[in-house]
Amino acid sequence: MFLTQFEISPESRAREIVENDYRAAEVFKRYDINFCCGIQWPLEQACEEKGIGINELVATLKKTCRTVSIPPQVDYNKWPVGFLIDYITNIHHQYLHAAIPDLQSAISRFISKHGIQYPNFNELNDEFSLLVNAVIPHLKHEEETIFPYLRQVANAYDDRATDPLAALLVKTLRKPLASLVETEHGIINRSISRFRELTNNYSIPAGVCSGHRVLLGKLRELDNDLVQHFYLENEILIGKVIKMEEELLQRNS
Repeated sequence: MFLTQFEISPESRAREIVENDYRAAEVFKRYDINFCCGIQWPLEQACEEKGIGINELVATLKKTCRTVSIPPQVDYNKWPVGFLIDYITNIHHQYLHAAIPDLQSAISRFISKHGIQYPNFNELNDEFSLLVNAVIPHLKHEEETIFPYLRQVANAYDDRATDPLAALLVKTLRKPLASLVETEHGIINRSISRFRELTNNYSIPAGVCSGHRVLLGKLRELDNDLVQHFYLENEILIGKVIKMEEELLQRNS
């Protein structure tokens, strides 16, 4: 559930807002308003205590918790290679660079408070470390090696009618794109599958604290982001460039 389905009023409590949208937790942390355990004051009273205007807080909550999605009718296959790479880098890679350290801290805090009660999160923490060790080098490999090559192929393909050396670039620099990316993605996907098992697909147990809800929400968000990220790379970007490679090589065979 998101804040679009929940009306914030001066009598609302921070906890119930977070229970409706886990992303609100970041706003309450920023303003030092308790949203988890302990006494919960009405929002208006909490704002007065912290010297915050309630309208300012509500506006920040709505901005932070807004959901922007790509319309389902968008045809990713029509996106040029360069635009796809820019989108993946600026949206998905940037998200991972920010989300991973935040999740590492959140998991550690949760285990320190609730690790005995929820031992599955100790295993999840180990699995998350494996994910981090796979994701960070993967992003670096893509940004420094794979993506520059994909751009070169796309540029050569665009110039194929006038550049007799276009196919030579592919012959000289060609990389096993599908196997390279699938191997790295496979390692990451195994960790995500394990997250789903350990959290029962991020289901929220009855009676848990808001911090527990926030952590599960962030893990689900990571899962969703990686699913779209890998779909764009595996099914759209890599397939598009492999076809370009094949056509360039056929023209000079």
